[in-house]
Amino acid sequence: MLPVETVKLLLFFSAVVFELVYILLFVLTIKLPRFRFWPPPRALSWQFFLAWIMAGVVVVNAVFLGLLDFDFSSPSGLRVRVATAMVFFVVGSAIGTWASLVFGLKSVLGLGDKLIVAGPYRYTRNPQYIGDSLNAIGYMILVNSWMVWIIGALGVCLNILAPFTEEPWLAERFGDSYLEYKRRVPRFIGKLSTNGPRLGE
Repeated sequence: MLPVETVKLLLFFSAVVFELVYILLFVLTIKLPRFRFWPPPRALSWQFFLAWIMAGVVVVNAVFLGLLDFDFSSPSGLRVRVATAMVFFVVGSAIGTWASLVFGLKSVLGLGDKLIVAGPYRYTRNPQYIGDSLNAIGYMILVNSWMVWIIGALGVCLNILAPFTEEPWLAERFGDSYLEYKRRVPRFIGKLSTNGPRLGE
């Protein structure tokens, strides 16, 4: 049986490697018009399987790593961390759940065929990434492990990059409807407007 420290390092490095590969594939999607990793071009494509396998490994590794490397050093500090993390979890889960219910499973998987502008999508074009990022930050605060902080920070970076891979595809697929939606609603957060670009575009 492997020592706990070895297991932690294996979980950490495998998650980081997958996240770095993910970032590379996102950058290639953004920079190379003929290359598309995300959203996957179709169900059962190599992009679809690779994207979800890597995401699954990263999430599972981060959860187990957090359990193995949980910071119990200060009871008073732990109480503060739990309270703070709960705020992030509640807000992130509420936003993410609302977005998923409106978005539908097919769109969540990156295979959507219609433009969603209802629910939280009236206020931000990417509520699911905001919710995921808040949950990740909550977990980072809760466990207080430098390894989980690195995995979580890379995960938040991926959530920031993901819309840039999706927007050209959305513009091509939905045309003027998406461009008008993009003009009115910020990428992440900002004021609604009908008069030109705003924060987040």
